[in-house]
Amino acid sequence: MNQNSYPGREYLKALRDAHLRVDVLNIGSFPVISSSEEKRCGGLWEPPAEQELREYFTFYHFESLKSESLFNFLEELKYDIGIQGGTGILSKDVLNKFSIGILNFHPGDLPLYRGCSAPEWQLIEFNPVISTCHFVDQGIDTGPIVGKRELDVIKDNYEAFRASVYPETAKFVVEIIKKVKSEGVLVSEKQDDSKARYRPYLGDDVILELKRNWDK
Repeated sequence: MNQNSYPGREYLKALRDAHLRVDVLNIGSFPVISSSEEKRCGGLWEPPAEQELREYFTFYHFESLKSESLFNFLEELKYDIGIQGGTGILSKDVLNKFSIGILNFHPGDLPLYRGCSAPEWQLIEFNPVISTCHFVDQGIDTGPIVGKRELDVIKDNYEAFRASVYPETAKFVVEIIKKVKSEGVLVSEKQDDSKARYRPYLGDDVILELKRNWDK
C-alpha cells in the first residue's frame, strides 16, 4: 500500500479486528489526509491512522515500487500472497515475487464494470454494488476472478455512499484471507473478455449532478 492509503488502512483495521496479522509493505511518502478522499466522502470516511495500526502490524517502508531494496526484501521473504491496498501499477517483477499472487478487491462486478468509477456506474444502472476479488495481472481489472460479494453500502447520500464502499470491501478482504489460511489455495476463473466494459471516470460535473439528483 502507498503510505497512508485510505483503502489500505481500512483493510488493516478489518484484519486487526479479525485477529489476522500481515506484514505491511509501505510505499512512498504521502500525507495522512487525502484531500481527494475527504472531498469525495465529505469527511465521513475515517480509517485509523498508520501510527495506530503499527501497534499491531509490522510495517516495512520502501521509497518506491521500483526500489532495489523492495525487490531484495521480496526475494528474501518469499511471500505466498499479497493484498493490494492502494498503490501504483504493479510490475511483472513484483507480481512474480508472490508464489500464489497478489489480490485486488475491485468495487465493481467484473468484467462488466472495469474502471475507477465502477461503484457509481453500478448505481446509475440500478445494479447491486459488487466487489470482485481478483488476481492482479498486467492489465487493468483483468486478472482471474476469485470471488464476488455484494456490498451493503449506505445510500442516504452520495458522500455516505462513497464513504461506505471500502469499509464494506474490507469485510470481503477478511473473508478471503480466512479462506486462504484455512485452505492454502485460491481457485480462480479467467474473466470473460467478451463481456468486458471499461467504465470511464464520471468527472466532477457528472458527480455533482449525481449528488443533486440523488433522491430521484
